[in-house]
Amino acid sequence: MKKLLVSLVLSFVVLVSKAINFTVDGIYYYTIDDERVSVGVDSEWDAVNSKMIYHYYTGSLTIPSSVTYNEKTYKVTCVYLWGCSELTSITLPSTLKEIAEGGFADCSQLTQITLPESLKKIGGFAFQSCDNIKEITIPASVREIGQDAFTLSGIEKFVIKDLAAWCGVKKAGGFISSTTKVFLNDKEIKDLVVPDGVTIIEPNTFNGFKSIETVYIPADVDSIGDNAFLGCTNISKVTTHDVASWCGIRFGNTMILQNGSIMFLSNPVCISRNLYIGNEQLTELNIPEGVKEIGFSAFERCLGITKVTFPSTLKKVGADAFYNCTDIQIVDLTSLQDYCSIDFGNTGSNPFQDYMMDRAWTWMLINGEYIRDRNVLQIQDGLTEVKANSFAKVDNVGTVIIPASVSKIGRQAFYTSVRNLYTVYINGHIADMGELAFGNCPYIGTLYVNDANPDSIPDNAFYNYYHPSNNVTLGLDYNYKNTKLIVPVGAKVKYQQASGWKQFQNIEETDFTKTTDIKEDASGIKESYTLDGRQATPSAGVIIIERLSDGSTRKVLR
Repeated sequence: MKKLLVSLVLSFVVLVSKAINFTVDGIYYYTIDDERVSVGVDSEWDAVNSKMIYHYYTGSLTIPSSVTYNEKTYKVTCVYLWGCSELTSITLPSTLKEIAEGGFADCSQLTQITLPESLKKIGGFAFQSCDNIKEITIPASVREIGQDAFTLSGIEKFVIKDLAAWCGVKKAGGFISSTTKVFLNDKEIKDLVVPDGVTIIEPNTFNGFKSIETVYIPADVDSIGDNAFLGCTNISKVTTHDVASWCGIRFGNTMILQNGSIMFLSNPVCISRNLYIGNEQLTELNIPEGVKEIGFSAFERCLGITKVTFPSTLKKVGADAFYNCTDIQIVDLTSLQDYCSIDFGNTGSNPFQDYMMDRAWTWMLINGEYIRDRNVLQIQDGLTEVKANSFAKVDNVGTVIIPASVSKIGRQAFYTSVRNLYTVYINGHIADMGELAFGNCPYIGTLYVNDANPDSIPDNAFYNYYHPSNNVTLGLDYNYKNTKLIVPVGAKVKYQQASGWKQFQNIEETDFTKTTDIKEDASGIKESYTLDGRQATPSAGVIIIERLSDGSTRKVLR
């Protein structure tokens, strides 16, 4: 503590070195500007003993609102009374705007203090070692509180006068101690109801408020800052007005690790692990039409959500929006084309993904139809990009068909898409493939790439770190040893020389225009499609998808 006080003193000396200092009625002042002064501790240099001597206040002190010196009147707006360990009581002026950093540090004999309604700022460490002040009330006028302003004090009861105003106060972390009880006027805060009209909850607003058990966030809130609910370990229920407004909240992105899980404690759902709309717990999450974006970490760690429905209007899902939502079983989409237009922040924003592998597989539905029943994931012709994380952990898809219009496959686009993903068709030139685009897809037996002039791809585009179903380590080169890469006639050498592609140990050439002898299934062909999704009459020279009359599908080279 002494080191901190020395630091605060040196800061104060630098601050006042160019100010006019004077004493009136036993109180030492230094000027802030031509109109304002601060009350401080007087000091003088003891040349004999080569040390600074401080003249601390003792007993009772009443600070006036203004002071006149050399026929000029100044308004008193700041106090800096560190080290006054024998000061027993103080009356602050109605003009006070700021308690400076360390302003009452080590005023250990003070038993009570009333902060005026004019106060705007409370500096860091302001009440350090004020062991005998047991209760303090924060007026609605306060707009800023510094680091550890109250943590190292004896304050047991922390009173907020206006909750709406409190949400807008800028607060550094750790401003109260873990044992302090927090009250809204005369009632301890257990059921926290953020008032309507509040749009911003600043960082650290409820940091350390251990008594909070339930939280209500109104529709007006559009921003909740870093660590707003850090240390609120007893939150058991979070309620909001509606899904659309919740999706629009900008949550802070400072993370902590707790019991092995990432948590962003700007979002109270990370603690409660549930979200209520009115009186109903959210189990089927229907994102309404019109919603364009789901914010960062919006539903992170939210248990109970078993089904998610995306609207056609959705264009962006923030990072970790569905991280560790371990109960999701179904994701229903309006169309595959709409889904392919969504920007996902990372794999945790994809509702199919679960980093910790703690849940059963999540099924994709397209307009109510299980994609597993199709067995073919056909990216629509005309799309130019398969976005990052889009199909991470989409299960039970036997074949992925990427049309010639696609030139970019994003990072982790198909990461951990397993079990039945046996065949991948890439029908055009890929100018940009992201890292781990097909990472942890150990069942890919055949990879068709109809591109005679390949660009480089990342070395880890097809890496397998572990088997996604049983966590067995397969080796990074598992797919490169076991997947057959089929390329156009005359292109094998180019693939053997191209970065990334050259890792494949089994590269074969084929003439994508030639006929092969494929026997028709006994059940008969009902419909045929080209690889880019166009219905076609079966003809020689193209790879097509045939839908049979029994509902099954197969891939053939005609």
